[in-house]
Amino acid sequence: MESNLDILETKVLEAINLIKELRDENGNLSRRCQDLTTRLGELEDRNAQMNHELDEVRQQAGSVEVYEEKRKEIEGKVQGLLQQLEALG
Repeated sequence: MESNLDILETKVLEAINLIKELRDENGNLSRRCQDLTTRLGELEDRNAQMNHELDEVRQQAGSVEVYEEKRKEIEGKVQGLLQQLEALG
């Protein structure tokens, strides 16, 4: 039969091993947390950059619409003038 001291020693050694495992796991989790925090910062920066690019593209699209309207207006006027010239000739 094991003595109380042997039982205590076994339990203390088990606790020590568990503490070591938990410390290792905590270290791994801390590193993973740092990696994820870094990655999150990178993704936030990339998101901000893409939003800026999207704003620029939207502005350019607005400019294109204005130019397209002007082009259609000019095309309409040219067609009108050509019809008038054809009517003369």
